[in-house]
Amino acid sequence: MRTIIYVGGFELPDRNAAAQRVANNAKILQSLGYRVVLIGVSRQRPYDRRLYPAHCTVAGVDAWEIGYPLAQREWFDAISAVWPLTRAVEQGVAAPDNVAAVICYNHPAVAQARIARLARGWGAAALADCTEWYARRPWTSPANAVKNIDVGLRMHAVNRRMDGLITTAPFISRHYAGAGQPIIEIPTLIEPPPDGSPAPLPPGGPLPLAAIASGFGAAKRPSDIHDRIDWIIDLLDAVAARGVDFRLRIIGVDRDAYLLLFPHHVAVLDRLGPRVEMMGRLPRSDVLELLAASAFSFVLRHESRVTLAGFPTKYSESITYGTPCIINALPSVRAYHVEGQTGFSIDPRNGAEAVEALRRVLTMDRVAIDAMKQYCRTSAVFQASTFEPAMQTFLQSIGVAPRT
Repeated sequence: MRTIIYVGGFELPDRNAAAQRVANNAKILQSLGYRVVLIGVSRQRPYDRRLYPAHCTVAGVDAWEIGYPLAQREWFDAISAVWPLTRAVEQGVAAPDNVAAVICYNHPAVAQARIARLARGWGAAALADCTEWYARRPWTSPANAVKNIDVGLRMHAVNRRMDGLITTAPFISRHYAGAGQPIIEIPTLIEPPPDGSPAPLPPGGPLPLAAIASGFGAAKRPSDIHDRIDWIIDLLDAVAARGVDFRLRIIGVDRDAYLLLFPHHVAVLDRLGPRVEMMGRLPRSDVLELLAASAFSFVLRHESRVTLAGFPTKYSESITYGTPCIINALPSVRAYHVEGQTGFSIDPRNGAEAVEALRRVLTMDRVAIDAMKQYCRTSAVFQASTFEPAMQTFLQSIGVAPRT
């Protein structure tokens, strides 16, 4: 059984969305007959150039982690590091002559180029899983300058020299379409819940809704927030004025942090009162439980290079857990969205038209909503098994041996 090594800044077992993506991609590779080794990072480990055992949610995957770099000298080492792979060999985790491919997940450019050279020296393919295109930072500090140079080098040069690319959205796939490499597009996949059917909605009372906020901790201005919770609140304020009763639970930000960026919403939130609850950060298990119990979730994003390059994990989580999603025009989800089944599309820029569309959705018969929830839960659109044939074709196209 040949080995595929996946290396990058994912925090196992599921501490960030990257880890969830990598675990599900590992499940695909494992199902195709490969032994999978994951090498992630941990903020609980020292950055001491050692590999530590880690835990993966997928049984049979060999998981390891290195310390997360904190000091400046550690960062400079990390952005050019090839030692995680050489340590894997030294510790008997992988044998070079048995490695079929190395996959770099959103990796620093210099480190990725060096890892690619090492992998090819072993006779393995060098691949990149490219799910982000980070925004340019102000050139106001050495750290920002290094980050800007790194992102530009990786996106415009290093990725184009890899043997194949795994992307998550059409935006990045089109960017590399002329490079001549095999490309496979895989959205963020989600492990399905153990039970097969979502619980039916209560027959009466406020309609339960959910939205997941991210980025508020690091944001300096409203434009830094990609998931537009403010749009959701404005729309629901207008819908509430038309007599619709609902309870929106917003996960990931509390009221104080939200109002630091959107202070003009004080009056709106006061007016909505208990209809909107900001719950702050919650364990992922609680998030998924709350999501599964909701009639609809929201994913409204403005378009930027960052949002176009990525795939909203919030969308795939929602559908997998049986909750249809109210979205705006997101190119990355277009191939997976079934209007009236996996949710509804609205355009927040259309004012009164968007409000009326949302009013119609939130006043649907609850039996019809339950039918949508069942459709989402059983669709399997974001499950690993759905992408096995495409992954096998991709690996064969770059000369990586299939199941042996």
